[in-house]
Amino acid sequence: MLEEAITEWRQAALDEGHSKGLAEGRSEGFREGERALLRRQAARRFGTPTGDAFAALLAGEQDARRIAALGDLVVDCESAEELLREGRSVLATRG
Repeated sequence: MLEEAITEWRQAALDEGHSKGLAEGRSEGFREGERALLRRQAARRFGTPTGDAFAALLAGEQDARRIAALGDLVVDCESAEELLREGRSVLATRG
């Protein structure tokens, strides 16, 4: 009986860990897609070198609010220099 309970607890823990891992993987995949889209939009608007520089700024960013703010900059900024400057400013608010 104790052995059965331990087996059930172990399986429940594995199931919970698996579900959590899947959710985290989906979230990371979604963020990666957002970063790739923003890179492409920046490159289309300001040229490939700027898109690449913007992608370097975005690398690894996970905060949805900062990613959204960075996306707004692609539309709002008048120049590549402004985009990169303002992007660095947004990312400086990490914390």
